[in-house]
Amino acid sequence: MTAGQHQQVSTARLDGKVALVTGAGRGIGRGIAIELGSRGASVVVNYANSSSAAEEVVKEIEKHGSKAIAIQANVSQVEQIGKLFEQAVAHFGHLDIVVSNSGMESFDKIEDVTPEKYDKVFGLNARGQFFVGQAAFNHLTPGGRLVLTSSIAAGLLGVEDHALYSGSKSAVEGFTKSFATDFAKRKGITVNAIAPGGIKTDMFTHMAWRYIPGATKDWTSEQLEKSMAGHCPMQRCAVPQDVARVVAFLASEDGGWVNGECILRFCILPFAFHVSLSFFSFFFSL
Repeated sequence: MTAGQHQQVSTARLDGKVALVTGAGRGIGRGIAIELGSRGASVVVNYANSSSAAEEVVKEIEKHGSKAIAIQANVSQVEQIGKLFEQAVAHFGHLDIVVSNSGMESFDKIEDVTPEKYDKVFGLNARGQFFVGQAAFNHLTPGGRLVLTSSIAAGLLGVEDHALYSGSKSAVEGFTKSFATDFAKRKGITVNAIAPGGIKTDMFTHMAWRYIPGATKDWTSEQLEKSMAGHCPMQRCAVPQDVARVVAFLASEDGGWVNGECILRFCILPFAFHVSLSFFSFFFSL
């Protein structure tokens, strides 16, 4: 074992599993796809536009000795979701893990939101994730895993001009709770969500300033990172691999008793806040 490597316990491994990650060409989705591949899973790298970026992710996964394939599909279109899953199963034979990561961020003045803009944001962030969930139910093997993607903006952090985006991500948390019951009872599939915040991706400089009081779009990436890290108890910004490791846990045998959770990661507030549905269930059962 070389320096910097660590030995994974067997229950953290994903050998023999097949994972599908939507929006896996860049950012958090890219990190998730590579992390799952590094743990032994074969990975379907879904992308909407950039085939070159997706193929780079495939190559990174193959460096870990795992198999991967890139498949194009716009998951805001239900018929394309169906074809994506059919192609994935046709190629690898089965599906064990689905991570619904595709989404779009939106900042809009209330008076400027048109029905078309509303439909575009909800079409990908909410409708798209619902029907990815439906396809996952139809194609996942019994005992499989589904992970949806919400946001810290979903009801717990009020951000100016962010109502449309926040609402679309709040819907995902509702899907997660109901899916968790339906999927587990009928097929033994667990359903959870992640709600990342303050993640240093390729969109960091473009969007992060909007979440920081007093910041402007002229701030440099160094200014943004220093400010956000200063409000995080860990004193640093999260990177995609931080989120990816949480997803890998949920996808593994170790995460088999976690169901109906939305795991929140706050990095732009002066406190950390984690909501656990199981905690509330325990509290009210006393």
